[in-house]
Amino acid sequence: MSTILGFIGPQEIVVLLILFLPGAIILFLLIRYFSRKDKPKLVAQELEKHFNRYEESVFTQKDIRDYYPVKEGNKITLIRYDEIVDFSANNNFIFLTDVNGRDYVVDSNLADLESKLPADFIRVHKSTIINKKMISEVKKLANGRYDLVMKCEKSRVISCSKNYNEKIKEIIDF
Repeated sequence: MSTILGFIGPQEIVVLLILFLPGAIILFLLIRYFSRKDKPKLVAQELEKHFNRYEESVFTQKDIRDYYPVKEGNKITLIRYDEIVDFSANNNFIFLTDVNGRDYVVDSNLADLESKLPADFIRVHKSTIINKKMISEVKKLANGRYDLVMKCEKSRVISCSKNYNEKIKEIIDF
């Protein structure tokens, strides 16, 4: 046996690997496939379980009313009303800000929004509508105005116009 191995050099080993390696890989894959013949059933069960979970969370007509649709490129993102901090006008655009501090461009104007939004949203400035449930602090300024500190990951302070002071006083009951 040692005399046979003595004649096998590096070149012969490369030739043997080239000849037998593809067959060894195929053999390995076949052994792996046949040893896991129950896997397709398990995969199908997992897929069915995940499908059923998502089937339960499909939006109904009632649920969709809890969301505000925002276009992002070629898709529409649904944002829950309770996650919206405010709508604000800036440079001829209307922006929706969510609790994460992310801004979305809205295809509407503030007058239309004011009439369509739930009662939790109030106008506090000619360019701003806020979610009153998202107010974390009210600061009264010396000039008779109020600054509203909003519940948002980024610091968000909204200045109110004097014209809307009565609405702010109604919210905070003082």
